[in-house]
Amino acid sequence: MDVQKPNERGRGRPKKGREYDADSLFEAAVACFAEQGFDKTSLRTIAVRAGVDVALISYRYGSKLGLWTAVVDAVAQETLTQLAVSREESRHSPLDEQLHRLCIDLVHLVNRRPLFAQILISEIMTSADNERKTVIEQKLANPIYGLLLKYIQEIRGEEETGAKDRKLAVVAAISLIGVVVPTRTFLRRFVPIGDEPDRLLEELADIVKQMLT
Repeated sequence: MDVQKPNERGRGRPKKGREYDADSLFEAAVACFAEQGFDKTSLRTIAVRAGVDVALISYRYGSKLGLWTAVVDAVAQETLTQLAVSREESRHSPLDEQLHRLCIDLVHLVNRRPLFAQILISEIMTSADNERKTVIEQKLANPIYGLLLKYIQEIRGEEETGAKDRKLAVVAAISLIGVVVPTRTFLRRFVPIGDEPDRLLEELADIVKQMLT
């Protein structure tokens, strides 16, 4: 997870724990938040999992919410960057291939961090915390939704004013990926293809493409 270092906090650097590694810390945070939920996860639990001193997390992020927000922001920026790269690389391909590439890359982006998708589902569906939902909306959902809608309009040759019917399709497609990918081990009970990860992702991308066509 490529991230920029956040603004430093406090007057002195904590001396305990291994050298700061944003990627390892963020991966540990995602795992803990997914397994225990935000409220039941402590900074100490995350620190132990990441192999750093808890004071380092407080020093860099200020609070558990600060760390959580930094994780959401990092995933959002990474996703937006990868989608932009995908769009640029396929821009001169036939239109059908452009849409297929976009759907494939979107599915694989979610598949890279299924635990993060699990966190989002839990926050959106079960959490009563409006502050975290606002963070998801502003830093992740709105930017990604807007970018995908723009790309699909470009591929389909649509004007923004004529794309109202496609907005729900974009939301539905993102939601489908976010639900199927983190629950695929359970889905194996109903869909044999669940035992074939590569084929599952490929067929999921095809379904998403149909939704967006």
